[in-house]
Amino acid sequence: MVMLTTGTRVSRCLLLGLVLLGGLVLASGLPSTASADDQVIHETMREFYRTGKYVMYVSGERQAEARIYHSRRAGAFLVLGSAYGKPLVIQPREKTVSELGADEVAERPDKGVDVVADATIASLGAVRLDKGGMAIDVEGLLARLQPQPYLLGVKNAEEVLLHSPEYERAGSSYRPRAADIKRIKASASEIEVIVYFGSWCPTCKRLLPRIIKVDEAIAGSNVKITYYGLPKGRAMSKDANVRRHRVKRIPTAVVLKDGKAVGQITSKGLGRPEAAILSALGK
Repeated sequence: MVMLTTGTRVSRCLLLGLVLLGGLVLASGLPSTASADDQVIHETMREFYRTGKYVMYVSGERQAEARIYHSRRAGAFLVLGSAYGKPLVIQPREKTVSELGADEVAERPDKGVDVVADATIASLGAVRLDKGGMAIDVEGLLARLQPQPYLLGVKNAEEVLLHSPEYERAGSSYRPRAADIKRIKASASEIEVIVYFGSWCPTCKRLLPRIIKVDEAIAGSNVKITYYGLPKGRAMSKDANVRRHRVKRIPTAVVLKDGKAVGQITSKGLGRPEAAILSALGK
């Protein structure tokens, strides 16, 4: 939970986290037939899942199609869709850049990816840590990984997941109560739930995946969930919508019935959002 009434100091952990990265893999894409089900997988370079921590630039141009994955097991990142044209392994602790074969990345059934066991990793050069990111100069092609900008303003669930794809995996084990979902979907009134959050906020990262699961479950009903991303620091409390809805901390969901605010749900209630929405509606 983050209070809106106090300033926020820049964490020293950002730079330290970059230094502790276990490795990074850049690839141009997955083979269409590669699957972890029918291949022997690398002992450590496996279990990579999408993350929104970083964005990639190549020769100064943002790589909109690049997909970045992270593996806790490997202590590494995997980026697919770079302009380099070949899969690259980047290990910041060793400060080395290596190349993979184009067919040495396999899809997992749970939307993650693995590196195959017999992958050939050939050293190409070095990695440089600077300005909160990583710079790679391979064969004259300069690539950078930079922290993802905060998600700001009104967004829908699809936009939130595009920015922070790890939310999908984090919410995969959450099961909204079917009876509560049925009652929400039965609402005849026009209901809007505005979720105020920060893409940088640890509590939001824990709770938004649950809200998104509820959002998916009530699709097509009269209840609409929207997401309002806020900046970090004092700027949060100066936001006009925050002031209008008297939001004091994030995450907070404001429930509106026929355009009129009828309740607020703070982090405690958002642990079971479907029940909290019903409670705010007096049901």
